[in-house]
Amino acid sequence: MEVFNEINTNKGLAIALGYFDGIHIGHKKIISTLVQQAKAKGIKSAIVTFEKNPADYFKDEPTPDIQTYKDKEMILESLGVDYLYELNFEKYKDLSAFQYIKDVLYNYLEPQMIIVGYNHTFGKDKSGNPSVLKDFASNFGYECVIVPELKYKDKEPVSSSIIRKRIQYGHLNAIKAFLGRYYSIRNSVIKGDKIARTLGYPTANLIWPNSLMKLPYGVYYGFAQVGVKMVPALISWGTKPTLTDGKSEILEAHLYDFNEDLYGKIIKVIFVKKVRDEQNFGNIRVLATQLRKDHDHFVAWARIMKPCE
Repeated sequence: MEVFNEINTNKGLAIALGYFDGIHIGHKKIISTLVQQAKAKGIKSAIVTFEKNPADYFKDEPTPDIQTYKDKEMILESLGVDYLYELNFEKYKDLSAFQYIKDVLYNYLEPQMIIVGYNHTFGKDKSGNPSVLKDFASNFGYECVIVPELKYKDKEPVSSSIIRKRIQYGHLNAIKAFLGRYYSIRNSVIKGDKIARTLGYPTANLIWPNSLMKLPYGVYYGFAQVGVKMVPALISWGTKPTLTDGKSEILEAHLYDFNEDLYGKIIKVIFVKKVRDEQNFGNIRVLATQLRKDHDHFVAWARIMKPCE
């Protein structure tokens, strides 16, 4: 998949429009429709999106993303998309819906097909929607496909905003159902205080990016993806209140039966099951006792759990 940060001349594509934060199962329905239709027509497929959430330009607080741009790119590539356009919304936010279709989509891409979700909006003041795209289809020579709403088990609506709420409250099973995969974060391993190592449980330490939605503090079972390896991980996420003033967040992942040096490497930490909330145990002796219990239960889980993703 080729990634572009500027629009360019690349005509005759099938394109899908949207921000696709999280690439949940509803998004995947749009993307699979795009890829299938493009293959049927013998043309290339492209996603036209923005590098920042357009909603952030119209409010004071940014909306936390569900995954990093890198993860978004990797997922889109795995779904068979040929081109990804991640544009600067600032350049296009004042265009009317008609101007965006004519001066951007048609002028540069001249798409044979445009695919959107049922509730997609575009153009200044959200003046564009699927009906507008259909109205102009004959003028600009494209076929417009509108993908209807997808509901989980035909009951629950699926949207990025609902998934953010699920992440906020730590509903891991619902998150997995709506995303079609376990929730995860990706970042570089940094040096920690090595206290866990002295207690017999060395960890890979990561900063949870502020740009991403955060799970509640606690201890989790999951996996760490190190290159192509998927290693069971006992994950502690929070502020380490027993050992610190509780003002700084850190994610610590103890990898099962793993001894490689990970400092500076980028790994993905995947959350499968929450074990308990974060607690202040008062002193390191009580903490060490709890860590032994956590580790013993984790090892039993790791021995029977198959790697995910």
